[in-house]
Formats: sequence, C-alpha cells, structure tokens
Amino acid sequence: MPCAVACPDKFRGTLSAVGAAAAVAAGLRTAGWGDVREVPLADGGEGTLDALLASRGGSRRTATVTGPLGDPVEAQWALLSDGTAVVEMARASGLALVEGRNDPLRATTRGTGELIAAAARSGARRIVVGVGGSATTDGGLGAIEVLGWSLAGLDVTVACDVTTRFGDAAAVYGPQKGATAAQVSLLTRRLQRLADEYVDRLGRDVRDLEGGGAAGGLAGGLAAIGATLEPGFEVVARAADLESALEGADLVVTGEGGWT
Repeated sequence: MPCAVACPDKFRGTLSAVGAAAAVAAGLRTAGWGDVREVPLADGGEGTLDALLASRGGSRRTATVTGPLGDPVEAQWALLSDGTAVVEMARASGLALVEGRNDPLRATTRGTGELIAAAARSGARRIVVGVGGSATTDGGLGAIEVLGWSLAGLDVTVACDVTTRFGDAAAVYGPQKGATAAQVSLLTRRLQRLADEYVDRLGRDVRDLEGGGAAGGLAGGLAAIGATLEPGFEVVARAADLESALEGADLVVTGEGGWT
C-alpha cells in the first residue's frame, strides 16, 4: 500500500503542528492514501511539547513556577514514554505570559529552572529544553540559580532555532521584548559581565557559542553548567523518530507558516 507522511510544523495563529498534521492526513486519506503517518514537528520553540507528545506518547505534568515578572504561573511540561522530559521555556518565562506589560530589565528565567528541577524530581534524567518566545534577557541566571549552578548529572539538550551569540542577545531580541535603546545597552553590559562570571565560576566561556544568545541568553547559561545546544529541528526530528517514519514513504507533505 502506498505510504504518505504528514510532517508539518505549526502555522502560527492558525494551526498547531498537531492540528496541521491531522488536517494534511485527512486530506491525503480523502485522496486515497490508505497508509498515512502523522509526525508533527517543531523547531524547539512553542509547540515542541505538543509535537513530541503526539509523536512519542507520554503524559502532561503541571508545576506552579515563577513567571517572568515574579507572579506564579501554572506551566505544563511533558514526560515522554521513554522517560525523556520536555520543557518549553515559553510556558514559564514567555513573552505571552506578560501580555504587553513586560519589564525587560526584571524578566527572569527562574520559572524555567523550576520546571527543569520539577522534571528531575519526577525521575527524568534526560531533558529537552525548547527555547523560543521568551520575555527574558537575563542570560539564564534565574534558571541557573534555581538549579544551584549545576545540572547534577542531568543530560540536558537545549533545542535552539537561532545562532545568535550570547552577548548579542539584547541587541537582537531586546526590542521585541519591550527594551528601549538605553535598556538594550544596559542589558548588553549585564550579559558581558555574566559571561565573565560564567568563566570565573564555571570555567566555561559561552561568549562565542553559536546559539548561546537564544532566549535572551538562557541557552548560553544552561550551556555554562553543562547543557548541549543543538539545532531545534534536529532535536525534535530525532526525538519524534522522523527518519523511521520516512522509511518507505512514497509522499512526504510538510510546511510551516504564520502571521507576518
């Protein structure tokens, strides 16, 4: 029987990756394709958790964590069927949580660190952290302080979809988070000092690390305590076992989009 694979990313503002895969698959089945595999994908940003749960199975968990401006938020994370945990930093430290009232100087990644800690307490030893949609430019300091400046044996992979360097995070992303020109300059100096502190305290120089500036430097901060940074699509595709899904496929339908 001819086999087709529906493996889209999200269409922001219209369909999630899961919804898009289901819609494509429905169309393919209507067109006569009997064997259709649905593999929703993501690039490490929003939607990563849902895409991997749909592909791999598992359970949703919820933790009360510190939001970007200090207010408590209920944030979901996932424990996949193979024991891997998935954390989306946007669910704890995301710009969408502050609804246009962000304080770019005060916004913290503390809640993301609390989600990682919650996953570890639940027994996960491997954790995928999707970064994207952040409200923060704290260089990951809030998360690292929660984690005690150590991953304590955790195998953490940061799924990044950008290549921005650590010290450039404020200049590149700060205006999107509400930072004025003066605040961008201040945040840049903070990141530079923090990078020096990471070298002095941890012996890890993240200043030239590709992708270290993702999520306002959260990626670089986690790398400083031992996390691995990888391209987000590759992380998700591997976790979703896309390669196996494509074996023997006669047709592959993919895509992504969103509001501009």
